[in-house]
Amino acid sequence: MVRIGCSWLGGPWLGYHPAIRKLISALGLIALALFAACSPPSPPLTSKGVVRLPRDPKPPTAIDLLSLDPRNHLLYVAHSSSNSLDMIDTRTMKVVGSVAGLLNVKATTPTSDPNIIFSSNGNDGTLSVIDVPARKVLEKIKIGGNPDAISYDPSHDVVAVGVTAEKKLKLVDVRTRKITASIELPGTPEQMAVDSQDGTIFVAINDKDEVAVIDVGTQQVTKFYRSCNIKLPKGVAFDPESKRLFVADSPPSPVPGTLSIVDVLLDRCLGSVDLGKGTDQLGFNSHTHHVYTADGGSSFVSIVDSISLKPLGVAGTGAGGGTLAVDSTTDMVYVGLEKRGLIAVYHDP
Repeated sequence: MVRIGCSWLGGPWLGYHPAIRKLISALGLIALALFAACSPPSPPLTSKGVVRLPRDPKPPTAIDLLSLDPRNHLLYVAHSSSNSLDMIDTRTMKVVGSVAGLLNVKATTPTSDPNIIFSSNGNDGTLSVIDVPARKVLEKIKIGGNPDAISYDPSHDVVAVGVTAEKKLKLVDVRTRKITASIELPGTPEQMAVDSQDGTIFVAINDKDEVAVIDVGTQQVTKFYRSCNIKLPKGVAFDPESKRLFVADSPPSPVPGTLSIVDVLLDRCLGSVDLGKGTDQLGFNSHTHHVYTADGGSSFVSIVDSISLKPLGVAGTGAGGGTLAVDSTTDMVYVGLEKRGLIAVYHDP
């Protein structure tokens, strides 16, 4: 049986017709090439198993934003339903510790010190300063109503936190642990990304269909991005090398979302890519130049090439996979599956 042009041509008569046997022999290399071209594409991600989180005293499980620090090979999981931060060793794929007492923990961020991370705690309006080796809270900083997404700016050594109830972005000095700025925003902040080279922060303003640009040095909103297909933005990622900003929309289900790509250097929309529904957290891999979006409502992760701006496919995660983190040093992708209390682990490709 011979496959030509992705359609099977065959039957017993092929084995007895001399002309066809001669043709197949002469064109053997071409037939092999055609067969390879018609083979199914390789999956964009390879599953490497799952990590089970500590069980909740009262299910169902809720997992919020993930963050990763390759310096100490730890993945930080905001396990909000158990009011704890879970730490996973990315080499052994095992939970190696937890920090309790973080009321409705939303997100975490590493700092310049690999032994110190910050967490945002929605229910008591605080940031926690956490000693990673000791697995304990060193200090709680009162930040205001419902702090959510946080990120670290290494150029100014500050942690930025979006305070949704106040519609503000607050900056906290890592060394003094004091609030140094409270920046008014036009709407409700969602996730953010930091340009580590110059201290610019990009904050998704979910209810205004825009992304606010914050200059940390002057502590001011300098501009807004409203182009492309930015509607109800939620997830944000940034490539400091190409100066490209990636913004994921998250419209109400069952409407699928889109990934908008903005060249911030040229201040120009480069285009949009269709995603699944329920997109939440984004991740960018500086090694592969791939963008990953956790499309929890569609039960998969979308992979987009940030250079060609072409979708590379999807990887199935199961229901509830809305948050993720990426390790550019190993090309590993970690997805939080909150309904099952699991972290799904993938390798690119």
